[in-house]
Amino acid sequence: MENEIIKTGIDELDTMLGGGLLDDSLVLVIYDTNSFGWVLGVEIFRSLVSRNGFGVVTNYSFPLSLLQKYGKMLGFDVRKLGESRDMAIIDVFSAVNGIAADLPFVYSPGEIDASTYLPKMVSVYYEILQEIGERKPIGLTITLDGFAYLFGEESTMKLLQKNLVMKESARVAERRKRPVNIFLLNQDRVSKRFISWISQYAEHIIEFSHREAPGVEKMVVRKSLLPDFEPCTAEFRFSKGKIRIVPERLEI
Repeated sequence: MENEIIKTGIDELDTMLGGGLLDDSLVLVIYDTNSFGWVLGVEIFRSLVSRNGFGVVTNYSFPLSLLQKYGKMLGFDVRKLGESRDMAIIDVFSAVNGIAADLPFVYSPGEIDASTYLPKMVSVYYEILQEIGERKPIGLTITLDGFAYLFGEESTMKLLQKNLVMKESARVAERRKRPVNIFLLNQDRVSKRFISWISQYAEHIIEFSHREAPGVEKMVVRKSLLPDFEPCTAEFRFSKGKIRIVPERLEI
């Protein structure tokens, strides 16, 4: 069965990807410390959620107050989206660090380590599925390097592999809308080996590197499994909470 192609809602990006995103796919957004490339991952998430999607944010990296500040910088009201029942947050960061959250859209897996991670996260996810209904799940991992920091790279790779096996089984056994997942990854915080392992599982990879001019970056679509994909680069600009993408075809 052919996978549906889902438009990101960002025309220049859809063209660079070869038409959009594959349904039931993983989008890996790689950037460095001084990059705003992560903003594109958030914009894809916001666009897909706005079109009958339900956002599931897995937070490994920030206290909720800081997460909300990052959202406000982009004009993205985290609390409003959660309270309108269009998004849920699985707050691993707070669970690991013993912080309690009283917001109704924030879910905690409880005390968690590498050995209990999968059963506890699956339990929380299936609780959230009751709210999703007929909407499409849109996952946003903030951030994959935060995941690796909390549990270690080796454990993180093994957990992601096991999760892939579970997802493959669910495709056969469960009749529900499949998710699109967006992973944000700061490459300066993990090893090249870790990036290599994760990259093989992603259907789409978008990579950023900052330039000397603030807010101006090189953007490369490294990988897309769509048949119309052609390698290309773009100038990526971020200013006043807005992004601009100017594609440029690679000379091959």
